[in-house]
Amino acid sequence: MSVLAPRSEIERRILSDTRWRAGAAWGAPRSGHPEGTVVRHIVQVLRNIDRIEDQGAKRDELRLIALVHDTFKYQVDRSRPRVGANDHARLARAFAHEYTTDAQVLLVVETHDDAYRAWRAGQRGDEAAARARAQELIKRLTKDGALALYLAFYQADNDVPGKTPEHREWFVGLCRGCS
Repeated sequence: MSVLAPRSEIERRILSDTRWRAGAAWGAPRSGHPEGTVVRHIVQVLRNIDRIEDQGAKRDELRLIALVHDTFKYQVDRSRPRVGANDHARLARAFAHEYTTDAQVLLVVETHDDAYRAWRAGQRGDEAAARARAQELIKRLTKDGALALYLAFYQADNDVPGKTPEHREWFVGLCRGCS
């Protein structure tokens, strides 16, 4: 069975959605995504999800997140700041909400790049702001019971060619002792 073959009715409906298909076909090789199209990245993430041992009931949630997390980059207006309603993750969350009301899934979709963005702030020289931003994300994920799901997805999303482990190791280090 292909890793992209739908494994549930929700997945079948998502994969049939013309908006999802347009987003999955979007992209060219670029920094952090040498595979090119979004669908090629999704396939890599789904393979990683299949390899993660300790996920139990999270597999369906992780697959749903993987299918939609980057699919709406094609709708981002590159001439404007990529924040708020012009952020691919917010667009993906709105799309995912049409298919699920699972608050943890929706939160992970919406925040899937926030740990990386916090780390990047530190790389630009503002380590205090980076840590504060990461701690706020951890607090939000913990409050909503989504930290374990976030960490599992963060690993699957970033353990792909073209991405380095530094940001994930930094964030996971900040999460030690969180629950």
